[in-house]
Amino acid sequence: MGLRETKKVQTRQAIAEAGMGLFVRKGFDRVTVAEIAREAGVSEKTVFNYFPTKEDIFFDEVPDRLEALAEAVRERQPEQSLVEAMHELHAKQCSRLASPGFAHFARTIAESPALQAKEIEVMALFTDRLAAAIQEELGLHPADAQIAANLLMSVHWQFFRNAREHALAGRSGPTAVRRLRRDLERAYRLLEHGLGALETASAG
Repeated sequence: MGLRETKKVQTRQAIAEAGMGLFVRKGFDRVTVAEIAREAGVSEKTVFNYFPTKEDIFFDEVPDRLEALAEAVRERQPEQSLVEAMHELHAKQCSRLASPGFAHFARTIAESPALQAKEIEVMALFTDRLAAAIQEELGLHPADAQIAANLLMSVHWQFFRNAREHALAGRSGPTAVRRLRRDLERAYRLLEHGLGALETASAG
């Protein structure tokens, strides 16, 4: 990147870090954009140039996560199925989501209705991006791509909720990583084999 692009990245990161620090200390709903601007050493206008809403500051990693979803579809190995690629993507996130620092993130969401509402928007955005990548890569009918994305994102969202539940309960480190991996294995087995397998196991 050139100097201008580098400066933009640094400014965006400074705003996001300032915001997260304040959110953790004070709670999301009690922090103003003006406070974030002062903490980051920029104007309020600059904050809004990078983040349309205060919620977007909290979810500052969304653009990177969107790209990661698309890459998981586009760059999977020739012999790797779509489900396997998504499973691999999620498995790589287990350590991060089982870290002590993630507990601050989880607690902030749990205490803020505004962030919980924003999370629903974020998951819808993820689903649409994933559907577009699936349609483009596999050449599916748009409706089929959307169905596939909905199913895959249901696992994604439950995975994130499980991680938050463990974090809020004070579970982190290797044990929490193993639990998250077990949760993923169970979810992807169900996704691969269908609800019929679940009903058969229940009847048995």
